[in-house]
Amino acid sequence: MVLFDLDGTLYDNRPRTMRIVHAFAAQLPPSHAQDAQRIRGMNYRELEYRLDESLQPLGVSASVIEQVEAAWRARFFTDAACSDDIPVAGSVHYVRRCLDLGATVVYLTGRDIPGMLLGTSRTLRDDGFPIGVPRVELVMKPSFEEGDVAFKERLLPSLDELGRVVASFDNEPANCNLFRRRWPEAFTVFLDTQRAPGSPPLDSGVHTVRDFEP
Repeated sequence: MVLFDLDGTLYDNRPRTMRIVHAFAAQLPPSHAQDAQRIRGMNYRELEYRLDESLQPLGVSASVIEQVEAAWRARFFTDAACSDDIPVAGSVHYVRRCLDLGATVVYLTGRDIPGMLLGTSRTLRDDGFPIGVPRVELVMKPSFEEGDVAFKERLLPSLDELGRVVASFDNEPANCNLFRRRWPEAFTVFLDTQRAPGSPPLDSGVHTVRDFEP
């Protein structure tokens, strides 16, 4: 069995954020024309993990940043927004290859079922990831409120019942350490894309890559 996180691991979700931010800037009043211009000039590759860390250096006003963050929270964790995500380089081929070689593929994500199940299933299908076929599982949080690390830690016993974990991929050091300690014989891989502020250092033995290209 091979575990894959989605956001920041198989998918770059910065375009999702960028679409929301640009749409917000387009409806700003003339009094905030300069803020709108600065926001519209941003490219998704320039985004930091937190929006304020991206907007403050551009000189966007504090009141607008607060409004942008509210708009982001309202739209980011939704089915509709998933379609803006971009697969990380090589990820589709890699996951399909794991399945072809006989592994059970488990998408273990912090996305929640009520808000994102339909959009997640649709984009996985549309982007060419295996979904809805034997030996593929999509495991999501039952509620938005549960934390990502707590959710994945709670699922560890259930995952052991599915089969033997031989590899796991995640962009959060805390999750990688969790998997490394649970399955020390497995191949634990950290995707060095974006991570939560204040993340712990990686445990010894965790491998680091930037994408899934050979």
